[in-house]
Amino acid sequence: MQTLTLRQALTIISVVLIAVVARLPLSAHNAEINTLLCRLDSVIEHQEEWESLKLHRLKDLYKKAHQARTPDERYWLNKNLFEEYSVFNADSAMAYVDGNYAIAESLGDESKRIESEINRSFILSVTGLLKEAQDAIERIDSDKIPEDLRSLYYNQLSYLYSHYGQYLGEQHSSPNDYYVISRAYQDSTYQYALSSDPLYMWYKGWSVLRGPSDDRRTVLRELKADIDTARMDSRVDAMKAYILARLYQAENDKENQIKYLAISSICDVKTANKDIASLEELGKIMLEDEDIDRAYNYINYCQQQAQNFHNRVRAVSLANIEKQISREYSQRNQSQQMRLNIYLIILATATVILIVLSVLINRRNKKLKESKEHLSLLNSELKNNIRELSALREYQEAANKRLREMNDELSEVNNRLKESNFIKEEYMGHVFTMCSNYINKIENLRKLVLRKLKANQIDDLMVMVDSNTMAQNELKEFYQNFDSIFLNMYPDFVKDFNELLRPEERITVRDNTSLNTELRIYALVRLGINDSVKIAALLHYSPQTVYNNRLRTRNKAIIPKEKFAETVQNLGKFHE
Repeated sequence: MQTLTLRQALTIISVVLIAVVARLPLSAHNAEINTLLCRLDSVIEHQEEWESLKLHRLKDLYKKAHQARTPDERYWLNKNLFEEYSVFNADSAMAYVDGNYAIAESLGDESKRIESEINRSFILSVTGLLKEAQDAIERIDSDKIPEDLRSLYYNQLSYLYSHYGQYLGEQHSSPNDYYVISRAYQDSTYQYALSSDPLYMWYKGWSVLRGPSDDRRTVLRELKADIDTARMDSRVDAMKAYILARLYQAENDKENQIKYLAISSICDVKTANKDIASLEELGKIMLEDEDIDRAYNYINYCQQQAQNFHNRVRAVSLANIEKQISREYSQRNQSQQMRLNIYLIILATATVILIVLSVLINRRNKKLKESKEHLSLLNSELKNNIRELSALREYQEAANKRLREMNDELSEVNNRLKESNFIKEEYMGHVFTMCSNYINKIENLRKLVLRKLKANQIDDLMVMVDSNTMAQNELKEFYQNFDSIFLNMYPDFVKDFNELLRPEERITVRDNTSLNTELRIYALVRLGINDSVKIAALLHYSPQTVYNNRLRTRNKAIIPKEKFAETVQNLGKFHE
């Protein structure tokens, strides 16, 4: 009964948790994009700080402009101020356009006058005074435009007609006509653009946006390499990131489209740009992806900036999006209300079930209390038995441990006895063989001496006896026999012995059947003969030679000298 009750409780809790989890929105983007969007949210929250930095830069430029000494210098400083104000404060930007136009008139400089008119048309366009912007651009004689201003001229025409299409929208019978004209001027813009122009890649991106896919992908790679290494601290960087996003959109790569729209938006907000196309498009995508809170935040920010900047065209476009967001908010609220009602019903049902379970559990608890008291007595007896068993187990483990130690000692003794017996048997056979060989040699020598005596070859006998060649040959044969017998019993001795020495001091033998002097001395040490005098007598070396070789070898060792001989005695598994 109790087990069934707990299962029922867990089932109810699981249902509630599943219902709660089901209403949580899941991110549809990868980790990099989520990080960028969070960063963008943070940048927007600190917009006042970015505007403060912008005003500080403008203050420095304003001081420099008032220190200008010549009309040309004042013109360029005014132009810098215009570029800073162009998407920040339309009235101030127009004031510097008027100032530069007056300077151009006073200097009689047609190029500066044309540039001022283009800039005037831009400010009028961005604030929604499209007719006035068109009048300003039409006052320019296209035949007199210098080559370095043609890309700026056609870019402004493209911008003007795109605003016509954006402003009229569905109210116009064929708004796409304006976009067709705008794209035509975009092509002319790139045709006259200079590679040194900071906006060259912007123009190039627009020129291939609707062209062949191979050209588009080539420009896309160029723009990506440019943006990924840029500082992203200027309006130009934001514009290039925006056109890169448009290129990814043409390639149906939504993830990268969102990524570079976010990068462009971050740059726009940080540079206090109030004409933010990238953030507006990003807001639309968030609305499509049902991230309504972000969509509202982005579009609301764009609307505030458009109102502060008096950007009528963008304000109209943003108003339509705000209506869509309001509808989405309304639908989401209705859906949430329905879910809330369902959750309340589930929770109420769960509460009733839990109350019933509580009553049942209380009844069971009374019976359990009695059972626990009985179990407590049984547990007490069981603990006593366990303690006794534990003491017996400890005693048994101690006995087993001692038995294992004795087995290990016995195994070691057996191994040593086995090795000793093997060595005795091996050497006994070889000693008998050597003795038999020496008896044969003595017999042959006796016969040779007898023949020489009978033949009265006393001089030959004297020569043979005076020479030590026979003894050297016998000693050489003795070494060969010893080496062969030892290496047959301990084939890994040389390899194991070298591992005790420094790498550069290791011993190399001619073949696998012979030892050198050092190895032969320590072979006897391995056999249990550690006394240098005995080793010298057995090997027919002088005691000093044995001592010097042992000392020199210990100096080459990587282990303590005092443990070297003991370690050598345990080297090499004997070959059975």
